[in-house]
Amino acid sequence: MTNPSNILPKNDRRKISLNNQTLWSELNNAQKVAASSLFHYGFELKFIRICPTENFVGLLLNGKPVTIDNEGDINTTPDIDIRG
Repeated sequence: MTNPSNILPKNDRRKISLNNQTLWSELNNAQKVAASSLFHYGFELKFIRICPTENFVGLLLNGKPVTIDNEGDINTTPDIDIRG
C-alpha cells in the first residue's frame, strides 16, 4: 500500500481526502472481500490506517465504525474514535 504519511508531516495527514475508488485500490484481496460483504449492509469505506504495528481499513454506517485487518478479519467493535 502507498503510505501518504511518509510524505506529509503528522499534522497534515488527517487533511488527506481520498475518494472511495482510490481507497479501494489500496486494499488487498482479503480486505476487498470483507469490505464487499459490509457494503451490502450500507457501510461506507472511509479510511486506511497504516501504522508501524498494524494496518487496517475503516468503514462507517450511521457513525458506527468497523475495521478490517490485513487478513480480512472484520472487527465490529474496534477501539477507535472517529473524528469528524
